[in-house]
Amino acid sequence: MKNLVVLDEAITKESFIDKLFPNPWDALAVFLAFVVLLIVVFYFAYKPVKRLIQKRADYVDGKLRHAEQSEKDALAKVEEANLEIKKSHQEALGIVEQAKADAEKERARIRKQAKEDADQEVKRAKAEIEQEIEKSKDEIHSQIVDVAFDASKKVLSREVKDEDNEKLIDQFIEDLKKKE
Repeated sequence: MKNLVVLDEAITKESFIDKLFPNPWDALAVFLAFVVLLIVVFYFAYKPVKRLIQKRADYVDGKLRHAEQSEKDALAKVEEANLEIKKSHQEALGIVEQAKADAEKERARIRKQAKEDADQEVKRAKAEIEQEIEKSKDEIHSQIVDVAFDASKKVLSREVKDEDNEKLIDQFIEDLKKKE
């Protein structure tokens, strides 16, 4: 403890003030060294760091602008794609409607053709039936004439003239028609 007391006595009022306010020439030299250090740091550190920071800020701004432009382009492409999808959907609906209309026309054409074919077949069948009826009538007429001619020969037991024969046949046919 003795050392401590001696130390306290060594620090006096004057030495305290001398230590608190150093020699002005020393202070001036320290101040000038500080100013020179600031100038050196400003030119060799601050300016390059400032340029680097500005360069980085420009790079980030460029990237942000590019990202914003890319986003706008993407949104425009999405909108364009949506319009294309709507357009394609409408075209598809149009194609389906056209196909339905074409199918309906084709169905109507096929029905018309089938009806015409059926009508022609009916006409042909009726014509064949009429021909067969006429053929049958002619055959029956011919057979009736032959039977009537043979019957008249037997009844009259003589040869009938053609005129008489024709009169008998016509009368017989008229009687048959009346019975029908």
